[in-house]
Amino acid sequence: MKKLLSALSLLSLLAPPLLAAELQTEWIAPTAGATESAVGARIKSVEELPDGGGQRITIEIPRESMAESGDIQEIVVTAQQPDKTETPLSIRHEWVADYERDYYGLVLYLGKNEQLPLRIYLKSE
Repeated sequence: MKKLLSALSLLSLLAPPLLAAELQTEWIAPTAGATESAVGARIKSVEELPDGGGQRITIEIPRESMAESGDIQEIVVTAQQPDKTETPLSIRHEWVADYERDYYGLVLYLGKNEQLPLRIYLKSE
């Protein structure tokens, strides 16, 4: 029994650490109706904010695609630059649950006329 416990202890030291779960969308254009297939995210609406304050983009994410990921702890939004590099965006966002329609909603607040494709990383522990 002592050898078994010793072997299990050694295995636990050699096992890789548990990593946070992460869902990642494909690139998605910030235009109403655009959909990507990795997560099933769809741009529900793109609205201009009053006084030239930028845009509010509402994204629907099917609840079923997030069933295994657990509670979302971090949302990272990146933009694909013209040279195809990926740049994290520092933007305000809101997370909304629309359980009646089996969707989660992600509302992003972007600058004026932002047309770069977006990728969203949804991270949980």
